[in-house]
Order: sequence, then C-alpha cells, then structure tokens
Amino acid sequence: MTPANLPESALDDLADLDLAHWTARYAESAAAARTALRPFVLVRVGGERFAVALDDLDEVACVTTGIALPHVNPLILGLANIRGELLPLLDTAAILDVAAGYRLGTANRTLVVRDRRGRRAGLPVDGVESVEELDPDLFQTMTRGESTDLVRRNGLAEHRGRALARLDLTPLRAGSFSHF
Repeated sequence: MTPANLPESALDDLADLDLAHWTARYAESAAAARTALRPFVLVRVGGERFAVALDDLDEVACVTTGIALPHVNPLILGLANIRGELLPLLDTAAILDVAAGYRLGTANRTLVVRDRRGRRAGLPVDGVESVEELDPDLFQTMTRGESTDLVRRNGLAEHRGRALARLDLTPLRAGSFSHF
C-alpha cells in the first residue's frame, strides 16, 4: 500500500508518530544545549575582562584590608582575614601580566581558590561584573605550548561586544600554596 492508499486512521498514526519523534529530538537537543552551559564569574582586572568557571572557586569574598608582608615572594600582596581565616593574597595583575587596578576596599572582590591540599588563597580583582551561564565552546582556544603560569588564559570570546578571556585556574588549584 502506498500512503495514498492507507486508511485515514493509519495516516493519523503516522503523523502522530512523526510528530512524537521530532518532539523528542527537539527536547533532547534543548536539554543538551542547557547542559552544555556552565556558570562563570565575569571579573575585571586592569582594563581586561575575564571569565572564571564558578566550580573552580571556593567563594567570591569582600576583602577590605590586608597586611603587607616584606621579604616574601613578589606574587604575594600580603595576608587577609576572611572570617577568622588568614589567606595569602596573590597579585592577580602580576600573574596575568596586566596593569594593576585593584586596591583592597569595599568596591573590590577577591576570588578565593583552594589548592589540592585544602589551603586557600585569594586573587583580588577590580570588580565582579556578573555570574552568567556560558557555553565553554564559545571561547576560541588559545594555545601557548607548555606553560608554568599559575593562572592561564586558555580561551577568548566576544561577549556583549567586548573581549572576554577565559581563565584556567587548574595549575593554581593543583599546586600547593605552601611554596609562597
């Protein structure tokens, strides 16, 4: 039998089957698109914008004061007290090789990261723009060969008409803050 020779009820069944099939396919693709999105914290350091995966951070804290430490690693700005815990504050601008713009104060924020041994350190930033769900594939991969950087730019994207670099905190998190 050809479709033209099928009884009306059989054609309805075929139409329902086809509609159900395409509805299921659309639902699967929509679910896949939603699961591809990951939350990122968008921050500013100097004049640049960066995206940090939210699951790479312990918290985003407000650090208003700190204690400078003389004769330590130049990447250490000093120590800060966050709810009774002393954390080393790393010089985010020096690590990223951008002009420093942050000063500890109520307008600034600090990204708190935990190393593999559970020790925490802070990365001060000029400000937090937002927390957004972004597709990691949005970022064009940047390869720089082998790098010993604590924090790496590993992707670049256009976001809201401006450049946005993705930061990889894996080397910092995989290391140990005890060597600072």
